[in-house]
Amino acid sequence: MAIGFMTWAERWFPDAFIFVAIAVVVSLAAPANGAAPPVISRAFGDGFWSLVPFTMLMVFVVIGGYVVASSAPAQELIRSFATIPDDRRQCVLATGLYA
Repeated sequence: MAIGFMTWAERWFPDAFIFVAIAVVVSLAAPANGAAPPVISRAFGDGFWSLVPFTMLMVFVVIGGYVVASSAPAQELIRSFATIPDDRRQCVLATGLYA
């Protein structure tokens, strides 16, 4: 099942190269619209570094979630919740409700 999802994602999600190619096209087209190269460079730098606070927030969310989920009390709670469903349908329903 995981290989099927991976194949689907590789087919439909764009590769990072596409975003680089778009950035290059935009940076080459910007002077045609009258923007000076230093202004283009500054806009790119300011836009890139404005993503750092959000990125760090997401890092803390992921690390914090891992720390909580791997603690002994959370492991016991997860194990107790995992014993409730009896079949696949109930597993899907329980996962949706727990999430």
